[in-house]
Amino acid sequence: MSLFAYVLNGSLVEFRDVPDELHANWVLTGNPKKDSFLPVNYEDAPDVSESEIAEYSWQVNPDSVTQVWTVRAKTEKEMRKKWTAYQFLLRFTAEERAAFRAASLTNANVADFQQLAQAAQEIVSDDPMTVAGMDYLVSQGLLTQARRDEILNG
Repeated sequence: MSLFAYVLNGSLVEFRDVPDELHANWVLTGNPKKDSFLPVNYEDAPDVSESEIAEYSWQVNPDSVTQVWTVRAKTEKEMRKKWTAYQFLLRFTAEERAAFRAASLTNANVADFQQLAQAAQEIVSDDPMTVAGMDYLVSQGLLTQARRDEILNG
């Protein structure tokens, strides 16, 4: 049994499993169904970066149907990450969390960000408050810019 594409008037209608011996018989006897049931060629998905997405479509050829891949940049919405407060805080190392706790004793802004992060139902990577809080942690030397980006984008 193999997967064939059922093509009608040059347009892909659907995919169907067809017994190999039946399709071979159509070809051997010249049955017109052989022209409507075309073999399917799969292509490997291309490698993409974290900011890209690979999408496939189907190209109808005279004697087959081929999977065709297109790479595009992810939209802002596709780049957005969401976490529970617990998931977000676990993105930080134990040492980073300890440094925040220590800094929150003397820095009201760090304490405020920490308290808001713990109380949030959901933390969104591109939310202005999340970005501002993370940028503040960088400005205070509690995170490097690279760690900030890794936490928010990884």
